[in-house]
Amino acid sequence: MNGELVFTVNGASATAATPIGLSQAGLRERQHLQEWVIAHPEVLGPSVKIVAFEFGSWTGHTGEKERDRLDVLALDREGHLIVVELKRDKAPDTVEMQALKYAALVSRFTRDDLDRVHARYRTQASGHEVSAVEAAAELDSWSEITEDTLRSPKVVLMATDFPQTVTATVVYLHQQLGLDIRLLVFQAYQTSNDVLITVSQHYPPPGIEEFVLSPEVSEAQRAKSGKQDKQREASIVARLVRAEVLEQGEELRFRAGPEETAALNDWFREDPKRRLATWQEDSSAPLVWQADDQPYSPTGLARLILEQGAKKVVVSLRGPSYWENDSGQTLVEIAAELPDEQDVPLETHTSRMSPDQLELWTSLDAAILALQPGLSRRSRVKSLKYYSARKICDVSVHADHLSVYIRGLSIENYPVSAYSTVVSGRPMYVHTQLRNSRDQDEVLDLIRAGLASQQI
Repeated sequence: MNGELVFTVNGASATAATPIGLSQAGLRERQHLQEWVIAHPEVLGPSVKIVAFEFGSWTGHTGEKERDRLDVLALDREGHLIVVELKRDKAPDTVEMQALKYAALVSRFTRDDLDRVHARYRTQASGHEVSAVEAAAELDSWSEITEDTLRSPKVVLMATDFPQTVTATVVYLHQQLGLDIRLLVFQAYQTSNDVLITVSQHYPPPGIEEFVLSPEVSEAQRAKSGKQDKQREASIVARLVRAEVLEQGEELRFRAGPEETAALNDWFREDPKRRLATWQEDSSAPLVWQADDQPYSPTGLARLILEQGAKKVVVSLRGPSYWENDSGQTLVEIAAELPDEQDVPLETHTSRMSPDQLELWTSLDAAILALQPGLSRRSRVKSLKYYSARKICDVSVHADHLSVYIRGLSIENYPVSAYSTVVSGRPMYVHTQLRNSRDQDEVLDLIRAGLASQQI
């Protein structure tokens, strides 16, 4: 019993519901409680995805199958697996040890193991065959899964009550060893018409978790969160750069939650450029802040804005989720939607060209590919990309011109002028515009210079 009181109310009349055990309510652990949790994974925490249930395909060091069966295996948005143990009534004295054993077994999963396990679950749940490749794509769209996140599963224990010895052990595992482990208590109630079930967090006490952590563990968890932030960000940025789905110089806007936005509004009004950054294909620092023209990582710039503008102490944040494009998609969402194959038909771009633009591009394309042996062109989502050993330039289609982004040149050496095709740039590239055949010679000269700089 957790001491809560539940009433049914009819006008001014309130009737206390009667606490009952799940067995009294006719709920059997596997057939009802487990299915209920699977159907409503939010009881395990925000943004949780079910990966498998009743999983028992463990293999021991001798090659023999282990008999233990894990009730529920889930995945959070941070890429961590969640080991869930369900007990229909009061938990036994050894429930935390059982869960730790499952967590140890799960921590040995490879990514291939996880994909196969989820494919098996999805096949069973959907009634049709789901391949490991399809399961992997589904998991990738949910979160960024790395070797480090697979090695650090979380634990959730659910029961109607927990012995003091279990609670004491869980407190020790959490506070002293830094294990992410939670105790959830559920209680069934009988009303005059229905059976109700409530779920509450027994440990850590909701809302005051940071106060029950020892300083050492709190610092360790902050360091761990910081490392995980960097790993997740590196994975997202690497996918975006590799896919070349964002244009050089594409503008991105800072987007925060309602409270953070309210705290930042005055600061942004003082200088609207503080809200904006432009994209560059640099995996370590892909954002150039318009307020100071310096490169940053998405997390680094988001932290700077929140700390300077909102006077907020930032422990951990997912920086790519704070930056959105003109369509309102964050970097996280853009990366999640990337298909496995990034090449698109050439007609994706040529069909958008006017007859004059098509003639201009055809001539430019032939001239670029003839600059030296081994040059190649790829048709990607946002633009046409030209490569030697590394990328040379991008060509994208606009209403009245072709934009050519040339790598290896600095805007400091090729400044904007009324007599040049250069319209903008950064230390790593210049942006030129091709509007007519008279511009082509200058653009080709710039491409040659960029190509030469890469070969030095």
